[in-house]
Amino acid sequence: MNPRKKGESPKSGRMPVLCGAVLLWLLAVPAQALVVTVDLGWGYNYGGAGTSVDLNTYNLQEGSIVQIIMYDSAAAYPANQPPGTSASANFDVYGNYTGDPISAEPYPVGAAYPGEQNIYMPDTTPEGHVIAYTATIQEAAVADGQGDTWYQIYAQFEILGTYDRLYIRVFGATEFPLGELVSSYWGISAPQIGTNIIDTWYVGPLDEVNATNKNYFEVIPEPGSMALFALGGAGLLAGRRRRGKRSVKEM
Repeated sequence: MNPRKKGESPKSGRMPVLCGAVLLWLLAVPAQALVVTVDLGWGYNYGGAGTSVDLNTYNLQEGSIVQIIMYDSAAAYPANQPPGTSASANFDVYGNYTGDPISAEPYPVGAAYPGEQNIYMPDTTPEGHVIAYTATIQEAAVADGQGDTWYQIYAQFEILGTYDRLYIRVFGATEFPLGELVSSYWGISAPQIGTNIIDTWYVGPLDEVNATNKNYFEVIPEPGSMALFALGGAGLLAGRRRRGKRSVKEM
């Protein structure tokens, strides 16, 4: 039997064991999820009978992409801040476009062009914010109260964390193909306030979220989605330089 060293507390050897037991208990306790239900609409009871809404009113179209974004107002700065109104305050910059202007979706050629040449990544957010859910705008299954066509997203999802703020980000575009430049209208709603309680949170009806901005976007393929076995070292290098800016010229 080894004698205890001079000055050593009889309980000192128990502390690591106790800490380990607490850690194992925390890992064993199932994480609690916040259940969020979001009711979005465009054109519900838009006008009198026979006046179904045109999504172009909001610079959107059927199939337009909608992101539900959340953040925690109690987090450290700047993660606790609401989103700004500019593209640079909402997205990471990927590069610069130097080609001919491209009309912003949902409009055809020659209708409306972005006012700046930066290319933004539509799957990025302000620091500390997360894209909790993504959907597309579809015609509502049931007509509005006046029998007219309107558009709806009714989403329910679970998310882990103490998120108590939620806002909507909409795009005129219906898709962002990997590695392809897209010109699109986009916009955000005002943040909705929750209770930061692990339970259920109903948001809505939240109607008429409008797309008022125009910018160029591109989704960058993640290294794992590329055929690295064919690209070899060059592919790995490209993956490491993923966030580097580039200049794009469309022919």
